[in-house]
Amino acid sequence: MIREVLATATNNSHRIMRKTVKSVRYSGRSEKGLRDINEDAFCAGKIGRYWVFAVADGLGGHAAGEVASGIAIDCVNKAFRAGEGDPKTMLETAVRDADAQILTRSAGRDDECGMATTLTAACVDEALHYTVINLGDTRAHFISADRFEVTRDHSYVQGLIDSGEISPEEAWHHPKSNVLIQAIGDPDGEVRPDIYEGDLTGSFLLLTSDGLHDYVRAGWIREIVLRNGMNLDLSCEELIAAALKNDSDDNITAVLVHPEK
Repeated sequence: MIREVLATATNNSHRIMRKTVKSVRYSGRSEKGLRDINEDAFCAGKIGRYWVFAVADGLGGHAAGEVASGIAIDCVNKAFRAGEGDPKTMLETAVRDADAQILTRSAGRDDECGMATTLTAACVDEALHYTVINLGDTRAHFISADRFEVTRDHSYVQGLIDSGEISPEEAWHHPKSNVLIQAIGDPDGEVRPDIYEGDLTGSFLLLTSDGLHDYVRAGWIREIVLRNGMNLDLSCEELIAAALKNDSDDNITAVLVHPEK
């Protein structure tokens, strides 16, 4: 469902407060696809002074992935309800709290031992300034007529691309594409999320799980979003349908955001 909400004026410690009040529209959809359960989780809505969006993907093959992704989304919501600090601080708090909660719960229950999750979360203020935090291989896409940018995965294959050992084209359906180097709740790793900031004016923000972007080419993702414009529901439906048509065997989630015209 697309929601239309009106923000109140807000102060951001990184910028001078603007009195301009903006409106944001959004839509989200998640499908379990061919899996028995849906280990993806997402949120989309206005919390306090910010619009908040997130997609988490419980790691396939791990116990209770759906529990881990649910904890991550809950921590995002709680951090913004508490409203302590600027957006970057609140997003970092959400990641830190989720990691601690998942590790504690995983250690205390045999049936949830080893659970973990990825997370991409974003907030947008009334001046349409966005802050995105990313950890794992869920992604944020920034899309407009003259822009297509994507957050960087924390994965083994991304490391091969960065080192020049393989090309982005060779990474498509690489046999180790599901190997992550970071995840929330990993007892053997330290969470080091990336932060992205910018202006969302005139652009779409799309959050996806790997069940979508590992099966739908970047060019087709951009084509669907731009062709449907402000019909955000239709774009989410078509993106998920494209992943299923391309034999995605994973859970599939899309959250699409655009400023009101």
